[in-house]
Amino acid sequence: MTSIVTPCNRPNCSGHIAPDGYCDTCGAKFAAVVAAPSAPRASARATIGAPVAPSRRVSTPTGSAPTSRRTSSRRTAASRAQLGAGLIDVAPTPIGDPLSAIMSDEKIAAVIGAKPEEERFCTSCGRPVGRATADRAGRIKGFCGNCRAPFDFTTNMPSLVKGDLVGNQYEIMGCLAHGGLGWIYLARDTAVSNRWVVLKGLLSSGDPDAIAAAVAERQFLARVEHGSIVRIYNFVTWRGAGYIVMEYVGGESLNSKLKKRRQDNGGLPNPLPVADAIAYMLAMLPALAHLHRSGMLYNDLKPANIMAVGDDVKLIDLGAVIRADDPDAIVFGTEGFQAPEVASDGPSVASDVYTVGRTLAVMMLNFVFHEGRYLYDLPEPADEPLFQKWESLYRFLLKTTARDPAERLQSADEVTQQLYGVLREIVATTEKRSYAAASVHFSGDQLPNLFADLGDKLDVTAATWHALPTLVVDATDTAAPYLMNLPRIDPTADIRAIDDAVQSERVQETVEVRLRKARSLIDAGTDPQPILDLVAADDPWDWRATWLRAVWALSQSDYATAAQLFSGVWTDQPGELAPKLGLALAAEGAAEYDRAAQLFELVCTVDDGYVSAILGLARVRAALGDRAGSVAAFERVPTSSAVYIDAQLAAARARVNGSTTPHELVAAAATVDRLLLDADTRAMAHAEILEAALTGIGASTWPDDPNIELLGTALDERSVRRALESRYRDLGSAARSPAERLRLIDRANAVRPVTVF
Repeated sequence: MTSIVTPCNRPNCSGHIAPDGYCDTCGAKFAAVVAAPSAPRASARATIGAPVAPSRRVSTPTGSAPTSRRTSSRRTAASRAQLGAGLIDVAPTPIGDPLSAIMSDEKIAAVIGAKPEEERFCTSCGRPVGRATADRAGRIKGFCGNCRAPFDFTTNMPSLVKGDLVGNQYEIMGCLAHGGLGWIYLARDTAVSNRWVVLKGLLSSGDPDAIAAAVAERQFLARVEHGSIVRIYNFVTWRGAGYIVMEYVGGESLNSKLKKRRQDNGGLPNPLPVADAIAYMLAMLPALAHLHRSGMLYNDLKPANIMAVGDDVKLIDLGAVIRADDPDAIVFGTEGFQAPEVASDGPSVASDVYTVGRTLAVMMLNFVFHEGRYLYDLPEPADEPLFQKWESLYRFLLKTTARDPAERLQSADEVTQQLYGVLREIVATTEKRSYAAASVHFSGDQLPNLFADLGDKLDVTAATWHALPTLVVDATDTAAPYLMNLPRIDPTADIRAIDDAVQSERVQETVEVRLRKARSLIDAGTDPQPILDLVAADDPWDWRATWLRAVWALSQSDYATAAQLFSGVWTDQPGELAPKLGLALAAEGAAEYDRAAQLFELVCTVDDGYVSAILGLARVRAALGDRAGSVAAFERVPTSSAVYIDAQLAAARARVNGSTTPHELVAAAATVDRLLLDADTRAMAHAEILEAALTGIGASTWPDDPNIELLGTALDERSVRRALESRYRDLGSAARSPAERLRLIDRANAVRPVTVF
């Protein structure tokens, strides 16, 4: 339904009576007009940087720090503010001469005129004003239908000119740009070493009291001190206008970089390289985290507000920053970046997280983000090659831009952790080299611990869920000291010890206690679902319960359920390797070998310390009939690994099994002979190689080559049989049981060459 539009009946007025009874042009009072329900807000016709309609907050977080609708992560890693995060080199952005950034008279003249409709907001209440409807054109002058404040969106000549000394301190040098609140000026601070500063309009109002109030209200921004946030120096009033005085930041905004790349590409979109876009975002995130810790919300993150400066970045334009505990703050944002719940529920840390995901997407993708289909959604992987190539990146963007704020990552530090993991994955797989890094959530590969426990009983060619990383105990939990000192000896004993400690009230039954007990139950082969239900009841978003449900399903060979659950954890923690390893094991168990190979390859490429992933890759390569690929995978196990020798023996066996040329057996023998092995192991490996040679000779598939020797033996049947007999008799002599000795001697007799008398 459309609103009832009634023309103003005052002479020479072309306005219309708003629903509150005032003319939207001349401001005259009439009887109130009863309006039909308004239509949904139209999407702004905008490009990068167009603002979203501001709204007043209706949900107020308690306390001085911003909160969200769910509990944030338990712990965080140190922020990585270095551009490139130590993983890539990003070309520095020249800062340039500040005077060169001043607009020429021609550029100023080109700006003068009416402000675009998508930038027209009431400076008093923040509502959209002057917009066109189906019944009438937009207006550049008039009165706000909500609060009756006048508006005038005529872009006039700059009110400050070169040489003006604002506040008897700031010498104006010229205009830098025109923003939402007017012209932005470059000036010298004559009171502080002639440093460069920027003056920006604080309030476009002719009311001195309103200007004074606005100045006082924004004073809290002067307390923001962070190396990656533009510094606010002062607030001044001059000639009836208010100005914010801030640090001059040279360089180039990320929005300008995108525009320049488009221009250089013949007018066609040319987004930033993925790794560069992530690097810029990682360098910015500590600034956002600082604001949140200081009890502030940024609200308007977008490429235009991130400035690349040399080999650093700066978060600029604090005009939309509010105190999180201010229920009356007017909230500004930008269409295509602002979270969908802000208009109705108000901003939060989670809505700032949303802007991180949207900003990153806009920098690296080519899609219409500010209206239509993708206003709040992302392209599907089928339509976006980058998402097909980098699945973790897609999941990261899904997680940060989820419609439900409770489903998002809950802090800038969490975002940093996971985005760093995504970048590490992209760089490692691109460069084909390992970039190992510790996780704050998971232990490393558990295969070394299995080897220590099982020793010779560990079969490196068999899949095992026991190698999956375990959850790291949250050090802030009250039960953490107890759990960290609880040895993992026997799961049944662990369960009994935990129960005794809780029942005797030596330890409170915290979430960490429940999670540890659940893992011990899984190790003992007991269903952990009841205790995991308690964890989920306390916090439905605790992905750790999902992780343990997935491990349980995998341990029970329920591969479909395990895959679904591990996939969910991957989306919840897109930068972590553990859920990818779990999903790979589930895919292997379900005989989906191509998917398993893809994931095993991903994990062990990013971190070659995940030896269980290397061994998994070898297994599924063999299952796919790729014997050479299986051998290559086994040979990737680093020499420092506890299972290096076992993996080398497995590589030798992979060469032997199904070998079609004697050269493969020679290579296998060379692998065995360079290893430090006990006599029995070496003899058994030699016997396997010679057995394969005997099979090949008997099949008459090998060409006779007198120049080839295998383990010091000529490759003819008699010589091979004699060597094989010798190995079996040596093994029989060292056998530990009579039955084993008889078996080996029988085999020696069976392979010995026929003697002619």
